[in-house]
Amino acid sequence: MSTPDSTLPWSCEAEQSVLGALLIDNDAANRIAGHIDATAFWHVPHRAVFTTITRLIAAGQPADVVTVFQALQDDGIADDIGGLAYLNDLAQCVPSAANVGRYAAIVADKALRRRIQEIAASIGDGVNDAATADEALDQAQTLLAGLKRVKGRGEPRSIGELMLERSTHWEALQDGTEAAGIPTGLPHLDEALGGGLKPGTVIVLAARPSVGKTSLATQILLHVAASGKPGSILSQEMPAGALMDRAAAHLGRISLGRLSTGHFADDDWDRISEATNRALKLPIYVDDQPALTLLDVRAKARQVQRKQGLSLLVVDYLQLCGNGAGSDGRNRHHQIETISRGMKVLAKELGITVLLLSQLNRASEGDEPELHHLKESGAIEEDADVVILLHPSGQEVDGCVPMLAKIAKNRQGRRGRLALAFDGKTQHWATSTSDVSRRSGGKAS
Repeated sequence: MSTPDSTLPWSCEAEQSVLGALLIDNDAANRIAGHIDATAFWHVPHRAVFTTITRLIAAGQPADVVTVFQALQDDGIADDIGGLAYLNDLAQCVPSAANVGRYAAIVADKALRRRIQEIAASIGDGVNDAATADEALDQAQTLLAGLKRVKGRGEPRSIGELMLERSTHWEALQDGTEAAGIPTGLPHLDEALGGGLKPGTVIVLAARPSVGKTSLATQILLHVAASGKPGSILSQEMPAGALMDRAAAHLGRISLGRLSTGHFADDDWDRISEATNRALKLPIYVDDQPALTLLDVRAKARQVQRKQGLSLLVVDYLQLCGNGAGSDGRNRHHQIETISRGMKVLAKELGITVLLLSQLNRASEGDEPELHHLKESGAIEEDADVVILLHPSGQEVDGCVPMLAKIAKNRQGRRGRLALAFDGKTQHWATSTSDVSRRSGGKAS
């Protein structure tokens, strides 16, 4: 029987060995399930034989030389694969099925190499078809990311096996050797989030302008990075310099006003030195490019992940994201919807937490905010795993403003009302004992 003449990578011997192992030991199919399928075989007759063998095994029927030949004959393709003689050769080409896992690994490796070459060709073709270079880059990255997910695909597992495995995780949580999430530095918030920030999730932090959402997000980012978890902030509203003023105020407990004006107190430079030394140790990356498109956000997140790793991505803020070149003119509602859903895909794809800042609409002014106050699109509420609405809940006391952090949506935990206090002078947030219970009539004092 002739073999394909191809420059693409494949191993005739490995493919034959997998098929031979299956023919002499049907249980070998269990050891390679989820690692290869019919498409992993380059030689078309081998693909047909593998399909027939696995079909018989799945039906609870024996799959040996005779039964497979009969099934192929019933399908009218026995002669195409070389007939009974070739099936006999396959069964005799391996001494045992003990090494079927290794043979399958070779077949899978060759299949992956072929797929890489196909994607490389697709990328080349897509360069000229894309509207912009950024779009071409994102398409290429998406193709390669999809390739990783296919490579990592496994077989379905029993609930009992998964429960036993999860029990190990629960034991590790109990004895403290594993964390339930990445702490935010605000214990009450961590408790509400089920232990902290979780990978693959999108947390929307929303407020009216000048309430402090950027400051709170920055403090969480600084705390996460201090625990050794890399993070990044995409600051579309605030230039990097202004963001550094706030970070220094928090890290060094320095007056933000003095950092902005240069009217420093005697000990401020010691505090600035302390803040700078602390910042030098933090794995945080800052980008202040305005009007980011979804393609920009994805590209920047991947760049940081490749360079340092990435646990938390802060996007400040959603409504400032741009439409991108070549926009098809859809209304803003649909554009925000696309960006919001793209953030969720990105969080799952990279295994990170996305802290997505958002504006509330004018209808929330004066009243306690609700989910429907999220500006421009209901998709923000739908796509988020957690939605936190910030709102001042009283008059300033000792330089701190009482704040309600209303957890209006929480897929993996409880909804509720948390009391925080914000010191704007040093950009410091802390838990509070202030009363944030709902006032009669829905108003917040």
